[in-house]
Amino acid sequence: MSAARIGGGIAAAVLAALLIWFAAATTGPAPVVMPKVAINASGEGQAGKGNTPWTDRSKLMGDRQDPGTIAGVNVPTAAETDKTVTKQERVSNPKQLIESWRLTNETRGILNDPAMHVGVTSVPYGNLNVLEQPQGRDWRRSRNETMMHTGGWLILGISLALALFLFARGRIHIAEGESSETVPRFGPLERANHWMTASAFVILALTGLLILYGKPLIEPWLGHDTFGNVALVSVWLHMAAAVPLTIGIIVMVALWLRENIPSRLDWEWLKRGGGFVSDSPDKPLARKFNAGQKAVFWGVVIGGLLALISGLMLMFPFFWLGYTGMQWAQLSHAAIGLLLIALIIGHIYIGTVGMQGAIDAMWSGRVDRNWAKEHHKLWYDDLVKQPGAVRRDPGHPAQAAE
Repeated sequence: MSAARIGGGIAAAVLAALLIWFAAATTGPAPVVMPKVAINASGEGQAGKGNTPWTDRSKLMGDRQDPGTIAGVNVPTAAETDKTVTKQERVSNPKQLIESWRLTNETRGILNDPAMHVGVTSVPYGNLNVLEQPQGRDWRRSRNETMMHTGGWLILGISLALALFLFARGRIHIAEGESSETVPRFGPLERANHWMTASAFVILALTGLLILYGKPLIEPWLGHDTFGNVALVSVWLHMAAAVPLTIGIIVMVALWLRENIPSRLDWEWLKRGGGFVSDSPDKPLARKFNAGQKAVFWGVVIGGLLALISGLMLMFPFFWLGYTGMQWAQLSHAAIGLLLIALIIGHIYIGTVGMQGAIDAMWSGRVDRNWAKEHHKLWYDDLVKQPGAVRRDPGHPAQAAE
């Protein structure tokens, strides 16, 4: 068994263990915020004393799977979060309790339909006049549960699938073997722009993941104060790295747009899986960029544009949007970022360990002649007609063997 397949097997085992851990960590109840201020019969506030309509209401929110509770409330049951709250986990006779609330002026307010309440503050920021916005609970649940859980499954799942593919398939070798000749693939400007864009994306991905997952996964290890400093630096790095990424995408569009227009060749390439399953030199035809590379190009261009727009909305909070708009911008930005990370993981895999000779295109700018002929034959046929395009490589192992 080759070293690549052994490495793929080890990586698959590690990723499978991480997925099992992630599934265990994300399965189960989410925390329910229990109120710490009670209301007595006279309406005066008392800090955390005994059972009150508000603590009962929180318990009902955790009882959504039990018959006879409030319909439409979607908050899972959670463990007690404050020792001052009674240890009783459920409310007896919930229907009778709710009916009693409806008949009492003192508690009728807790059954009102959720609505945004706007008042007046002395602080000169219009958004602070919003005193209550119940949809914030839905946003918090979407971010801290749906988005985080889906993102973890997506990234770990894609990585596991690629590791299993490497273990089963092995590295995609040049069918005719390496030759002693190379052809030009990318020029200095293309390579410099690629690496600038790639470096910026790595910074954005790492800082974005830290912002999204840092509090539950990293803060317990670093501590609150240290994590706070790391998160602050990450936020500024995240915004700074958006500048070279945007510039890089603009240059990519200027350099490669014409060659990334979809064509009928792409459908044939996709139907044959890019020829990645077989070691036969008879690969599907492609020009300079095949369907897979075009998918990455358009994913980065469109995803980068959408990430930039939503990111600007977050960098200038409430400049264009209100609370609801800001919540949607944050969720959209996170979703786009996670999808781009999954896409680039596949791109990195093919460009490095997944395919022999692929990394040379962006490293030295020249690729093996047989590699070019197998994977981009139409482009190669046009290229070799140019004088001096093919060059013998004296330092190449194939040349040294001669």
